[in-house]
Amino acid sequence: MDFDLSDVQLSWREKARGLGRQLAEDAAAADVVRGAARVGLLDTRADLVAAALAVEALASVSAAAGMALALHTTAILALARLRQGSGAHAGDDRFSSLVRGETVGALALSSEDVPSVEGGALSGRASWVGPITEHGIAIVGARQGSEIAACAVPLDARGVSVATVSTSALRGFSWAYVTFAGAPCIAAGAPTGIMAKARTLIAASALGIANRALRESLAVAHRERGAGGEQTVQGLLADTATELDAARMLTWKACADSESLAAASMAKLAATVAAQRAVERATQVVGVDSFRRGHVIERLTQDVRAIELFAGRTEALREAVANEELPKPA
Repeated sequence: MDFDLSDVQLSWREKARGLGRQLAEDAAAADVVRGAARVGLLDTRADLVAAALAVEALASVSAAAGMALALHTTAILALARLRQGSGAHAGDDRFSSLVRGETVGALALSSEDVPSVEGGALSGRASWVGPITEHGIAIVGARQGSEIAACAVPLDARGVSVATVSTSALRGFSWAYVTFAGAPCIAAGAPTGIMAKARTLIAASALGIANRALRESLAVAHRERGAGGEQTVQGLLADTATELDAARMLTWKACADSESLAAASMAKLAATVAAQRAVERATQVVGVDSFRRGHVIERLTQDVRAIELFAGRTEALREAVANEELPKPA
């Protein structure tokens, strides 16, 4: 399903597929970002559909790599003005290095803890920040009076303490709780727009997982009839393909309306549900082998759950959609 994708958009998908073939499945985020820069996938001028196609293609090979590219791309788009020449930090090489792939962009993807900012100094803790690298730049939401502001903070800055967290999902992707003690807060733009882009590109990561689950199911179906007979397997795969295409349409729609949190929330909700169901059906098709530790379906089960939880759980996504899309009482 390509519809009228441009040559540039299609080229981004092909470049991401080529990069996926070069990377190890558990490649570290820094290797993913350097590779993306090398093949031409880091560009502030690229449209969001091209970026989503690249993320989906990469996530279909490695969910962790797709997630790393999704969050790094979000950081690049959020901080583009700092590279292009406006504000006190215009021309700061730390930000231009994001586009060169020398620095990795990270986001705080949970609201469990929210730091505060006063007088340009950040204090408190941010939860589930990733991907964590030695000299990365993280974008975190922070309370500023009654509002939430988006702050960009170099992870090696004074007043920043990083406590990494080990997880069973997204191998190669490193998370952390980050504590701030008077760390510098560099304004990073409207938090709603940043979160909208993050949810859209994370939706593309979920599409990649669903695509991988479908591919693994098809491989088994071509070799044998699967756990429930040929007709049952065909029905399962037909459902997966249908839900995957529907979720992809919502993701591309969110790309076109890149500032809409409701559109991005719809996309992430549909994509994560489609991915979860694709993995569940793959378990049925593959059978008991899918429970072996290290089996690709066993890994996808962990990965899709992580993607569902971060940057807006199901309840938060539904609330965002309802607030914007449902009619208000007279």
